[in-house]
Amino acid sequence: MAELHHRWLGPALRLQFAVATAGFTAFCALAIMGMRFDFGLQLTVLLAGIVLVGFPHGAFDHLVARPVLRPRLGPFWWLPFLFGYLGLAGLVWLGWMVAPATTLALFLAGSVLHFGLGDTEDGLLPDRVPRLLGIVTYGALPILLPIALYPADAAPVLAAMAGWDPAVMQRVLSSAVWLLPAWAVVFGWIISAAWREGHGVSERLATAAGFVLLPPVLAFGLYFGLGHSVRHVLRLGAWRDPAQARVAARWVATVMLPASAVCAVGLVGLAWLDDDVTTGLLAPAFRIIAALTLPHMIVTSWLKPASLGSGPIPGKRLPRLGAE
Repeated sequence: MAELHHRWLGPALRLQFAVATAGFTAFCALAIMGMRFDFGLQLTVLLAGIVLVGFPHGAFDHLVARPVLRPRLGPFWWLPFLFGYLGLAGLVWLGWMVAPATTLALFLAGSVLHFGLGDTEDGLLPDRVPRLLGIVTYGALPILLPIALYPADAAPVLAAMAGWDPAVMQRVLSSAVWLLPAWAVVFGWIISAAWREGHGVSERLATAAGFVLLPPVLAFGLYFGLGHSVRHVLRLGAWRDPAQARVAARWVATVMLPASAVCAVGLVGLAWLDDDVTTGLLAPAFRIIAALTLPHMIVTSWLKPASLGSGPIPGKRLPRLGAE
């Protein structure tokens, strides 16, 4: 019966890999053919990812925390959780107010760690690759590549977040290009090791190609909406019910739909406050995401592969995912 406890998550993740690969490949093919993507399209892809899965995938945090904290703290576990969660988010927001440049640097470093942890779960990292090296390498893909390859595009948003002049930010970001050769060598070695061990590598390669060929906003929107967030939601569904995909899907929908609605209203409010997309929408949105990322990372660390299925229906560790 053990195979029933994780029977749907492996195929679901493989489907997610295929969809993400197809999405990146299609946009990359259009870029190679000379198509230029206007900023409206890029923004639509990014905001759709944020509204549909990006922000809502953090709405499960209290549900993940409950079985960890309630046995230790009793029926009022939610009080220290709420104050701790909001306190950490508030601490990051205070950082944006008093030391925005430092907070931005910490946010980027934390994002590398967070994305890397998510992208190396469930046997996605070859056995011969040290875990920390894999985390940093995979996590740097959606952060380092857009900064180093497209500093002129990334600078306005990051400058607005840090309170810097965009020209100064662009010069700082341009220096990141010197990190690319070392990253590319390590990334290539990991992909080669993954291929030799029978892992699927098409999604990783398509994602890397996307961050090389596509504008940063579009590439990050695809990665955030088709990759990182969807994988986390699928794992949450398996934690809720690893044996019955329909039950897990209904549970996920009941949590995500209200969160999506709240996020959509919030983004509309930000856009209404300031006509400038960069300063009025993107920079505040990413600051909010940064504030929520710190407590979200802590809660996510409690949802390890070994704990998938340790929700309402007990289960066992997921098998290693092989080729797509």
